[in-house]
Amino acid sequence: MSRNLGALLIKFIVIGLVSVIILPIFGRFTSGQAILIALVLTLVGYFLGDLTILPRLSRSADITAILIDAVTAIVIIGVADFAFNGFITLNVAGWVLFLALLAVEEWFFHRYLTPTPTPAPVTGESGEQQE
Repeated sequence: MSRNLGALLIKFIVIGLVSVIILPIFGRFTSGQAILIALVLTLVGYFLGDLTILPRLSRSADITAILIDAVTAIVIIGVADFAFNGFITLNVAGWVLFLALLAVEEWFFHRYLTPTPTPAPVTGESGEQQE
């Protein structure tokens, strides 16, 4: 399985679980609507945020990437809520809980996506590798 497909699957499972649990409890969403929202959040978040924005930021700017993911989620959930229900039904506790869990998921997910640099081998004065 390619790394992109695996990453997409991991992201969808986690966002899907959070969506299916939080959105129907704190708003007027069906489980199917929550899964659809999770799918859109996964695809937009991965291709816009994780593949486009995250690589351009340094590791210390991870909070910026998480904030971008949160704003994206607010827009997508808000538009979906309005489209499905005619007004915003997700209450404040639902927003806070969803965004907090999303931030935790994204923090770990960015660690998974960002490779850790391997140190270069130490070479001696003659250019030979030392052990």
